[in-house]
Amino acid sequence: MNYKEKYCGVIVPMITPFTEKFEIDEQGVENIVHGLLKNKCTPFVLGTTGESSSISNNKKSDLIKYTVNMVNGKDLVYAGISGNSFEDSVVNAKLYHDIGVDVLVAHLPSCYPIDDDQMLRYYEALANAIRLPLMLYNIPVTTNLSISLKLVEKLSYHDNIIGFKDSQRGEDRLNESLRLWKDREDFTFHLGWAAKSSYGLVNGLDGIVPSSGNLVPSLYRGIYDAAKSGNVKKAEELQQITNVISAYYQEGKILSRAFPIFKAMMNAFDLCEPYTALPMLTLSIDEIQNIRKDVLEKFGEYKD
Repeated sequence: MNYKEKYCGVIVPMITPFTEKFEIDEQGVENIVHGLLKNKCTPFVLGTTGESSSISNNKKSDLIKYTVNMVNGKDLVYAGISGNSFEDSVVNAKLYHDIGVDVLVAHLPSCYPIDDDQMLRYYEALANAIRLPLMLYNIPVTTNLSISLKLVEKLSYHDNIIGFKDSQRGEDRLNESLRLWKDREDFTFHLGWAAKSSYGLVNGLDGIVPSSGNLVPSLYRGIYDAAKSGNVKKAEELQQITNVISAYYQEGKILSRAFPIFKAMMNAFDLCEPYTALPMLTLSIDEIQNIRKDVLEKFGEYKD
């Protein structure tokens, strides 16, 4: 199988929409998934942007059921099984398989410092224990662990590991990753560094995983299509627009302060409520109203 034809595109790490009582907001899920599918983007639930570490297993399964039902076979559904308990990850993998997820994604446990040998054995054990394809996920900003490219290359030949999503920044690392995997039909490389989406796609990247794609999926699909068709100028023009949108909530902020702003931006576009799960703090009513006004003035033309 040519994985580059199946596991590719704009894979959006979905926010998890909550009601005021912190239940999963089914209407919010419907709104977001509808926008993704309309713009040929693929949903990835229970990633970092989805506040996965703050959600109970029951709410996780509710979110996946709503998402799978909304997608209804029109696209793949990716789901995160990351956690500090290997056993829980395996149990969740089986549950998500039974619900209808297509691909599982896992970053490393973040409870202990671990070395390359432990990382290797962890991922091999996980890939052997689950029935769905596994995508490796590297995000040092939350795990405080970095997966070396040498280790990823070794894991890339495991029969059940289909790709690698890297959210670690560094141009040398990105270029080396592209060199290693751009021509591998049996292994895909996806980038979580949204500001480098255009550059990566032009140079052989298989997929982009932009959190801001929740808000403006059409712009990221435009970057993908333009880059893959060789229209570098258009891809770069759209890249600059998305960079400004991303900077609005990310620049100078830690993730736990950025995401509540992003949810207020989503609320401004009438996609979901602005509530976050602890330890993140939902913004005040005044803050949300101010962001709504500002976002619609600055970015309202991109509202789908």
